[in-house]
Amino acid sequence: MEILAEARVKRSLELTGSPAEIKTAAIRLLSYRARSRKELAEKLQLKGFDRRQIEEVIKLLETAGLINDRALAADLLRYAVERKSLGAKGIRMFLAGRGIDRELIDKTMAGHSPESEENAALGFAEKKLRTLKKYPPDVVKRKLWGMLQRRGFSSGVIHKTISSVL
Repeated sequence: MEILAEARVKRSLELTGSPAEIKTAAIRLLSYRARSRKELAEKLQLKGFDRRQIEEVIKLLETAGLINDRALAADLLRYAVERKSLGAKGIRMFLAGRGIDRELIDKTMAGHSPESEENAALGFAEKKLRTLKKYPPDVVKRKLWGMLQRRGFSSGVIHKTISSVL
C-alpha cells in the first residue's frame, strides 16, 4: 500500500512523460474544444510535460490536421462577430487571448469589413435598447457608448450607431 502511494507521488513530481502520454493528454484537451498551437503547448506545460516532447507532439497533431491555427482564427472571428458582437479591437484581443499570433490575426482581420463591424454594433445596440427604455435619452446614450466601447468598437462606429439608433 505504501509503495503505491510513493509511486504516485514520484510520478506526480516527474516533469517528463512518454510521447504517448503527451499525445493522449493533447487529444483529450482537443476533444473539449479547438485550441491554438500556443494554447495547447501552455496547457501541456502546466501538466508538467517536457517542452521538446510537447513540440514534437504538436507538430504531429498539426500534420494530422488536428491543430490548425488559420481555421481556428477564422472560426473565432465569425464567433466574435455573430455571437459576441465584438468590434475590431475586441476581436483582436479575443483572438490574442486564444493564442493566435499577431501576424495571423492581421491576416484574418483583413477579411473583416467595416460594414460588418457597423452591423454588429447596430444589432448589439438595438438589442440593448430594449432593456434601456426606462432611462432618459442622455443616460441611454452614455450607457450604450460604454457598452460598445468595452466590446472594442471604434469611436466613429459608436457615434454612427448611437446616432442611427436614437
